[in-house]
Amino acid sequence: MDRPDERLKTLLHQESNALVQAILQLALAHGFTDQTSSMRAAWAEAVERINDSLSTWLTHVRPRQLDGRNDYRADPRFERLREIAWRHYEAGVPLELHHGLFTLCRQAYHQHLQQIPQRPDADTLLAVLDDFFDEAAQAMLAPWAMRPPGETALAENIRRLTRERDQYFGVLESLSGPVFITTEEGRLQHANDAALQSFLGLSEAGALRYRLALQHHRDTLQAVLDDILAAGRHELHAIWLDTHAGRRCFDIRLRPLEDSASKLDRCLIILMNDVTGHQRAIERARQAEHTMSMFLAAMSHEIRGPLHSVLGAAELLRDASLAEAESLLDLLGLSAGALNATLENVLSFSRFRHQAPQPRPTAVPLRKMLADLVRTQDVQARHQGVPLQLQLPADLPEQVMLDWSLVQQVLGNLVRNALRHDDGQGVILAVQIDGPELVFIVTDHGPGLPLDIQTQLSHPASAASTPLPDPVDNSHSSGLGLLIVRRMTQALGGRLQLPADTNGASIEVRLPLVLPEIAAPDTNTPAHPPEAPLLDQSCLLLDDDPIGALGTIAMLERLVRSVDHATSLTQASALLQTQPDVYDFFIVDTRLPDGSGLDFARQVRLDPRMASKPVLLLSANTEQVRQQPEAGMLFAALLEKPLDATALAQAIRRHAGPPANTPDREDTLSIADGLWLDTPTRRLHIDGRIETLSPAETRLLVCLAAAIGKPCDRTRISEAICGRDWVYGDRTVDVLVSRVRRRLRGSVARIVTVHGLGYTLTVG
Repeated sequence: MDRPDERLKTLLHQESNALVQAILQLALAHGFTDQTSSMRAAWAEAVERINDSLSTWLTHVRPRQLDGRNDYRADPRFERLREIAWRHYEAGVPLELHHGLFTLCRQAYHQHLQQIPQRPDADTLLAVLDDFFDEAAQAMLAPWAMRPPGETALAENIRRLTRERDQYFGVLESLSGPVFITTEEGRLQHANDAALQSFLGLSEAGALRYRLALQHHRDTLQAVLDDILAAGRHELHAIWLDTHAGRRCFDIRLRPLEDSASKLDRCLIILMNDVTGHQRAIERARQAEHTMSMFLAAMSHEIRGPLHSVLGAAELLRDASLAEAESLLDLLGLSAGALNATLENVLSFSRFRHQAPQPRPTAVPLRKMLADLVRTQDVQARHQGVPLQLQLPADLPEQVMLDWSLVQQVLGNLVRNALRHDDGQGVILAVQIDGPELVFIVTDHGPGLPLDIQTQLSHPASAASTPLPDPVDNSHSSGLGLLIVRRMTQALGGRLQLPADTNGASIEVRLPLVLPEIAAPDTNTPAHPPEAPLLDQSCLLLDDDPIGALGTIAMLERLVRSVDHATSLTQASALLQTQPDVYDFFIVDTRLPDGSGLDFARQVRLDPRMASKPVLLLSANTEQVRQQPEAGMLFAALLEKPLDATALAQAIRRHAGPPANTPDREDTLSIADGLWLDTPTRRLHIDGRIETLSPAETRLLVCLAAAIGKPCDRTRISEAICGRDWVYGDRTVDVLVSRVRRRLRGSVARIVTVHGLGYTLTVG
């Protein structure tokens, strides 16, 4: 079994940190820190010296002389403690204060040893500890015992100077930035806590001053100083140094100590300010500026070509024959398509830069959709004299689950890029089934993909910060489109693959192959193509762009009975005041010279004569519009510029009414006994009470009533309300549900929230 002295030695060294905390708490409680240091490092040094002296004392215990001839002034066992005593004496600390401090340490040791649980030998250890402190107290009286007479005034001056020194020392330690004090030659004299924390990972004020054990760290700090001084001895800006937390950037000021009379030792004060965050922000701003410059240059390069073709074809059409006009119209269509594709890429890049697109897969007749895609790209292929071929396997499923809008943009970018770089041998869009994957392969016979583009496509993680390619090099002009391809493919849960050993460029788009559980109808085929019979409807178009309005009017004249055009809110209001019942629906642009499309929609909704009539919003910035919950309730549908004739026809037929020559539809929706909805008038009958619903409320109720007792997810509700051309936000759907719930009060029907999914309509 260990001896008591060995157990005590081991115990106290293990409990060093706890002893420091105990002594510091007692010092604060009794006011000792008002007269001496309050820095934990100072008390840590004292505990370290007491423990070392105790270890030495336990090793060399001597019997005490009973005749009082014990001389502790030179006893080597207490040498380290006498160093503290001499430091106190030279600083002008009175004997009473010194003795009080040592008594405080003794008390803390006693209390802490008594508080340690499961120490059956505590009394024995306390007795040993008392013997040590008795002798140590006598040894630490040596400086005052040898004090010459008449030294009281000198001691008082020393104490005053010590307090002033400690005050300035405390100010230095409280500075948040690293501070070094060196000799004139650059040798380290002092470093504050912030410096030790930055370069050594130590966080203890006064550590360098009080801890002799830190002497071996001076070499590390001196190396830092040497790096600083090598850069200059005045103002230093944006200096990168290795710190405990990695590479950091500092602004540094070096100032010699102001001493005009040369009374003090010449020294150098080094003040450091961590500007890493500021410097990195500057670098990001510079990179962003460079990227934006490259981006604008690339877009200018991409837009000028087709724009030149548009302007040239428009000029030639003035004097063209009928046969020539057809060719020029093809050129116009091709150039407009190229401009639209570039614009779509720009918008997609901006839209998906910080948030990936959210796919919404539906059952897609893949064979037909691919044929339509190739047909639309064939105009460009024929214009460039490049054969475009579609290769489909015999086992291709009739329908697959895909978000065709995203897939179409991915494949469209790849095909356009391939046509641009092919040498005339032809471009192939092939489809393969590879186990659980649906593989689209686009191949050309051009010069191949540049190395930087291959890196961006193959290593998306490392390409996030890759700058845009140089637009001057035509081989790089499709870089933006390929970045969009990568982001959309990732969002679809797929991956890109670049086959090796191919002549030209070949890119594989690998997507999960998901088949619909039940064959769904062809939702992507227009139910009513533009050639369908005219609607017996009248439309008011509100658009201040005369050129754009001409195209919209031309499309509308093929779809509805009549179209009127207004260019401002004032003009539209004048028309509605004189003939509010003439128009069956409205199409309004987002921005107007005297207001906005939102202003017009609010005006319509507040007028009882027009409140039920659908308003379709026409906008070039659809993402911004979708962020406004109010817009989802004011507008029946969102039409995106440039306007597509098929999308316009679908929106009008969905929201404005059926064709004039189609049979009457069922007008009554029965929900329960005494509860039914007259859909044309949107009147909800509840046991004799009538509630008139808004168009959006009507579509919501019809959607829920189609599956009574079964949950409807938010996507299905959104599509039922306004179709795929509008994505309702959660807040908008919730507001509509809340409104319909209020309408249904007093009936047997309730709308129940299905957490994590959507809503369900229950009866009974």
